[in-house]
Amino acid sequence: MKAIDLTLNAVIAVTVTVFLAYLGFHFWDFGIFTTLPADITGFFLDNPSLQYIALGMLVAAMIAKVPVGRRIKTRDAETRR
Repeated sequence: MKAIDLTLNAVIAVTVTVFLAYLGFHFWDFGIFTTLPADITGFFLDNPSLQYIALGMLVAAMIAKVPVGRRIKTRDAETRR
């Protein structure tokens, strides 16, 4: 269960980074997409739908963390008895 929690944390970190990179690039002209080479950012900028996929994955991962966290707390409480 803790492996799932760590995986969800990684998914959240990556998707937040990607989504904020799109926001920064489109609205404020700063962020990771303005500093990385065009070879790397070209893939992301050619596929703007990835920002919505990242946002959807972020929401899904945050929703999934709730039952996973409860399960971890329950399991930890049972082990302490």
